[in-house]
Amino acid sequence: MQTSDKLTTLVSWILKIAVFISIGFVTVGSILMFIFNGADGYSISQIESYNSSINLTSKAFSPVLIPSGLLALNPIAFISLGLWVLIFTPVTVLFSSLVDYIYMKNKLYVILTFLVLFNLFTAILIIPAFVKL
Repeated sequence: MQTSDKLTTLVSWILKIAVFISIGFVTVGSILMFIFNGADGYSISQIESYNSSINLTSKAFSPVLIPSGLLALNPIAFISLGLWVLIFTPVTVLFSSLVDYIYMKNKLYVILTFLVLFNLFTAILIIPAFVKL
């Protein structure tokens, strides 16, 4: 099997596994939300209401809180982790491609892939810290 075939197989497995893991966490979080009739002190009707006064944004539940939230069976923690897995799936694919391009000594694609990874990490991790809602 050639390197590009190995990369294609690897990317395929990464995407499949990540999607199933993400679906699993979001499903568990959704089930817990119905079991507990809400999350983070809000009822399901408050969470789903467009006219609600609560402000549930991505800043309401920081990724730092996910481990403790999982241990506490917080539905939002499970859903958040599922979404973070989905967010970092393309990053993982790009990183595996970068390793493959380094191995093949393809300088152009190493530079391009590195730039894309840099942009993604900046957009996902750095810029939100400076944005005020």
